Amino acid sequence: MSLPLSFKSTRSRVSLSLLLILTGATSAVQAAETGPLRAFTAAQQEQIGKVSEDYLAAHPEKMGEVMATYLADHPEFLVAAGESLRQQQQLAQQQAMVQMAIQRQAELQDKNSPSVGPDDAKATVVMFFDYQCSYCSKMAPVVEVLIGANPDVRFVFKELPIFSTRWPVSALAARVGEQVWFSKGGAAYLAYHNALYATGKVEGGMTEQDVHAAVNPYLNDKTFTALKQAQESGEVHDALQANLALAQQMQLSGTPVFVILPQVGKTEAKRISVVPGGTTQEMLQMAIQRARG
Repeated sequence: MSLPLSFKSTRSRVSLSLLLILTGATSAVQAAETGPLRAFTAAQQEQIGKVSEDYLAAHPEKMGEVMATYLADHPEFLVAAGESLRQQQQLAQQQAMVQMAIQRQAELQDKNSPSVGPDDAKATVVMFFDYQCSYCSKMAPVVEVLIGANPDVRFVFKELPIFSTRWPVSALAARVGEQVWFSKGGAAYLAYHNALYATGKVEGGMTEQDVHAAVNPYLNDKTFTALKQAQESGEVHDALQANLALAQQMQLSGTPVFVILPQVGKTEAKRISVVPGGTTQEMLQMAIQRARG
């Protein structure tokens, strides 16, 4: 039986403390950790660890008492353990999202989604976003720079108005965006997209008038008025529902989320990056390079 501690560099110190605790000499623990331990050779320190582990293997009922006493005196181990667990959970989540990206490659690179860049691109950058998301707003100019710096990459925009129940204009902006794509294509869509983010109005700050001003060059007032009503069918509705379903399947819990992957062919996990939340231009550029292969 091994001690449930992953901090190998402190094993001897912990083991000596455990021995003192086991013998009731808890008041001597602190002094032993800073003083007598230094007098032991490496071999003796290893033996201390073995004795402690053997004792606990023979008396498992003591484990809870010993560890509770030690951790009460050393809360830094709990903090470190919590951070280690958080990192492990993040890594596991990241790996799961990468595997899901492999399974959902077709949906991620759907030709019906708003996009700019060549159809035969070697790499695709997919962005899930909400027009009322402040982090998405901060990433919009970064994406704009990346588009200019990577003309051989396809950029796909997945409208995901997760804040629409709080701020209905979020859903309106998404419906309008999809309609611009279907009616006018990628260049017009990107101009509309950037114009909305250029307002700097997020988290409830955007208005219907802001959306109308951004889309005015591309859609007439009749179409805009129709889009103000939440529709239960049609290509715009279906596109947004498909985005929502994909986000749920990939277990995405917020925006923005970037998925960077090869455009075609067999996809290896090491060439796929899933980046939840805000990030840097440099990190996204590195992910593009990996996806290119």
